[in-house]
Amino acid sequence: MQGPDSSRRTEHRPLHPAPPGPEARASATRSQWIIAAALFVWALAGIAIYVGYFVEAPEQYAQGVEDATHRSAYAEYVKNIPWWAIGAGIVAAVARFLGALALFRRRACAVPLYRISLAFFLVALFRAFVLAHVWEVMSAGHMAIEALFLLLSGFAVEYSARQRSAGILT
Repeated sequence: MQGPDSSRRTEHRPLHPAPPGPEARASATRSQWIIAAALFVWALAGIAIYVGYFVEAPEQYAQGVEDATHRSAYAEYVKNIPWWAIGAGIVAAVARFLGALALFRRRACAVPLYRISLAFFLVALFRAFVLAHVWEVMSAGHMAIEALFLLLSGFAVEYSARQRSAGILT
């Protein structure tokens, strides 16, 4: 004997729906393009920081990124950054740039590239703030920019991972 609700057909929904087909991936939304463009501009800013580091003298570099109160102390800090910390920052910047390009092309390799960028950026930040006490020679505005870069790094990892899970990045 069947109950009153037994004639209803229950629909089984998978916990993780299949990614959208090629037609859904073909058109990115406006917000996806805006976010990809913003992350690309941020990546270019990171590359510009390292170009400036190698092209300018430490005093010139410090003048561009630090206020007058901290400028000479920051220039001294810049002179003493070890090669491995510079290398970590360069790897972070290049991986971030490649991640942004991959995001524009909707490639899943954006996720590991952004993860690599975040990992190397954390190494550079650890050296700067924990080992070298850079906060002693940085303005509050400069520290806020570093915090913003860290937040953007985390956002890039999370956003690209969500885009890959949704089947938008292939």
